[in-house]
Amino acid sequence: MTLFPVPPCGDDPLYEGDLPPDPVSESQARASRDGREFDIEAFEYLERAGARMVQTRVRVGGHPLDAIVEGTNGLRFHVDAHGTPDRALRPQAGMRRQDTMLKFGYKALYLHLQFQARVPRLLLVTSHMPSPHLSSARILRELGAANALWDAVAVTGDLAGFRRLQRYFTSEPPCGEPLAAPWRAANDQLDLAVTSSADDMGGR
Repeated sequence: MTLFPVPPCGDDPLYEGDLPPDPVSESQARASRDGREFDIEAFEYLERAGARMVQTRVRVGGHPLDAIVEGTNGLRFHVDAHGTPDRALRPQAGMRRQDTMLKFGYKALYLHLQFQARVPRLLLVTSHMPSPHLSSARILRELGAANALWDAVAVTGDLAGFRRLQRYFTSEPPCGEPLAAPWRAANDQLDLAVTSSADDMGGR
């Protein structure tokens, strides 16, 4: 005797194949696919600057990082890549989203506080750097000031960043400290005022 008859899968209204598409899942799948594509682009960018890929998809202190690279001078870096293969100047691309920067910032600070000198220098490679007036740019500056981030570069429109990478990977003797970069420059107006633009808050 069967207490709860089970209909064939094709007739079951709860059968996964009969459920309507989940737009959230589709969006997440697309973001994940774009992220993997950008990782490949970021790795190629680092190699063009003179780095050798030591390992990809690593975990440090339970946190995922995209790669460990090494320069011809022996200097090693951990790499976190965040971006999109789409080169359009979209307000939420790359590190322009505050929530994306906050998640990255927590990881960078955690690694710095927990491991400090035992963790290779951290590089952020992105498709789009935040505009100086956004709070995500302030977070980026604070990470640099706290020595939790060695440098941040964009794969497009950032020739100065590419040249900094070349020096990190090839200079002899190796760079003993991060080089000067535009993203480190303070924006006094932002530091004194709290912004709440739709661009900064993801349109919410």
